Amino acid sequence: MEKHLTRLTVLICTLIMCFIISEVIIRGFYYYFSNYNMEMWRYASEIKRPISNNKLPFHHFPNREGIYYGVNIATNSIGFRDNEYSIEKYPGKKRILFLGDSFTFGWGVPLDSLYSKLLEQMLNEDGSEIEVINAGIGNYNSRMEVELFKLKGMDLNPDLVILMYFINDVEPTPKRISSFSYFIRSKSYLYGVLFDRYLKLKTLFLDNFTWRKYYTNLYSIDSEGFLDNYESLKELSNICKQNKIKLLIVNIPELRELKNYPFPFATEYIRKFANDNDVYFFDLLPHFRDYDPPSLWVSNEDPHANSKTNMIIAKVIYEMISEKGPNWF
Repeated sequence: MEKHLTRLTVLICTLIMCFIISEVIIRGFYYYFSNYNMEMWRYASEIKRPISNNKLPFHHFPNREGIYYGVNIATNSIGFRDNEYSIEKYPGKKRILFLGDSFTFGWGVPLDSLYSKLLEQMLNEDGSEIEVINAGIGNYNSRMEVELFKLKGMDLNPDLVILMYFINDVEPTPKRISSFSYFIRSKSYLYGVLFDRYLKLKTLFLDNFTWRKYYTNLYSIDSEGFLDNYESLKELSNICKQNKIKLLIVNIPELRELKNYPFPFATEYIRKFANDNDVYFFDLLPHFRDYDPPSLWVSNEDPHANSKTNMIIAKVIYEMISEKGPNWF
């Protein structure tokens, strides 16, 4: 018995030492082999925090800052990646609030190149006083965006809410994790490396994995995320109508393939929701069809919208708002 305990103790100590050594080595050489997945993990572990809401399992820490995927990311006092705005809206000013995921958050793009900030600049060039606030959070779905609007966005009293819809917004809301699991996931660089390898192996060994199959399954009528998505959008629409807030849904195309767009079912889903619920809708796909997809990406491994793409989006939304007239919202 004593011999077994000794062996077990030695094994545990060896594993602990291997973990510590691996952690030290990975931290020391991290920037030589970091990639998109690992930088996303680091952003999630350092900028995000869990909260006690089953429909909104995480949000940004306020007043956090760091360099992620080569770009400075800083949050303001309410946890948004934006300049500081007062909660109270000044008389005479109008306010636009963007809801969205990592595209709106601006993954891989400097703050002043985000479409929210570019739109604010364009709208105010004629002397208007319009604040455009970016409430985008990486890895959010529509349910989480609506919950964030209820938690933080309503207090900002926006005149116009722009929901930037992306095809994966029907993914199920992540489950809350234990404090111990959160600690390991957020503090261990070894976990970040293993997480990256897991994602790559998962895709490699899935039978005939394609993005078309993945997204098609998400839009199955009995999918948990799909059903919750519709309910969340309906709730957002009702809240805006009750509070006399204009709501605009803008569809962001999946940027991997544009000429023969393979995901029209997702576009038609969100378009139909908007039409059925008397919500303004705008599809960005026609404005990107003639572009070479990689020219719109943050990097060759990361098809998030780069600065060029953000500028195109800002101009298109600006033109649409301008056509509606100054009193549209």
